[in-house]
Amino acid sequence: MQPLDSDAVRRPALLSIDVEDWHQLVHRRLGRDDWDRARPEFPRQMAALFEVLDDLGARPTMFLLGMTVERYPEVVREIAERGHEVGSHGYAHRRVYTQSEAEFRDDLKRSIDSIGEATGKRPAGYRAAEFSINRDTPWAYDVLAELGFRYDSSQHHNRRIPNRIEPASAAPYRIELPSGRTLWELPTPSVRRVPVGGGAYWRLLPAPVLVRALASVPWPVLYFHPYEFDPLPLRAELPDGLDSKQRLFVASRRVLRNPGRGLIAARLRKVADHFRLTSYEEAHDEIEREYGASTRALSPQGVLV
Repeated sequence: MQPLDSDAVRRPALLSIDVEDWHQLVHRRLGRDDWDRARPEFPRQMAALFEVLDDLGARPTMFLLGMTVERYPEVVREIAERGHEVGSHGYAHRRVYTQSEAEFRDDLKRSIDSIGEATGKRPAGYRAAEFSINRDTPWAYDVLAELGFRYDSSQHHNRRIPNRIEPASAAPYRIELPSGRTLWELPTPSVRRVPVGGGAYWRLLPAPVLVRALASVPWPVLYFHPYEFDPLPLRAELPDGLDSKQRLFVASRRVLRNPGRGLIAARLRKVADHFRLTSYEEAHDEIEREYGASTRALSPQGVLV
């Protein structure tokens, strides 16, 4: 498959990064007292990611996790100085369906404050931790619109999401909310029920298969994490006294996240031969023109109609 030559003919793909510290999240789960301290791995991962982005000439949307923003202000300032769009990934990386509406609103406001203080920018887009807006939490969209967000990118075909909302379309669309507010939804792509926008499938599927799959989707959304660009293996520091369940959790994180991780950057480079990688912010006007009439209503029961 030959790459295309010009940005003018390459189809766009929306590139996004969920900016979170893998070690911070794993160590919190293990109950380490110092789980939220700054560590050397995260700046190293971001440096490797910046190098790939520089090579590709790409400026993605960075969905920033508030508690990570507060531990790595220098890294976050560099994100802003490089001109990347900043979005919110929430503050504490709690799944939305484990929170009440009030808790979700407070978490979101805290993330907005953290991001604004670190970057001088207010996020216009949001992605839920683990794509966790579901049919039990339709109020999350109204909270997002109420707080000034223009778009969400939390719809994802993953059977591990309980009671998930099925995307109304593979293409972007505007959601009409019961309150009368509206919000753009930019779902991550699936082809024949296989998620192809990121995650484990990017380590399993060859680059030509990914390119063909993404080419069948209008405005494909790609998502990655800093740890996927780490040149060194991911290792959690284990506190004393772990029980068997905790040790199994650590082992599972290593098995799930380390094998094939080095393929991510190489496959992203191959995909970039065929797609113009862009941010949500850069693509907004074009999406508005192309899909402005594509609207779906969200019922109070969290069903798109």
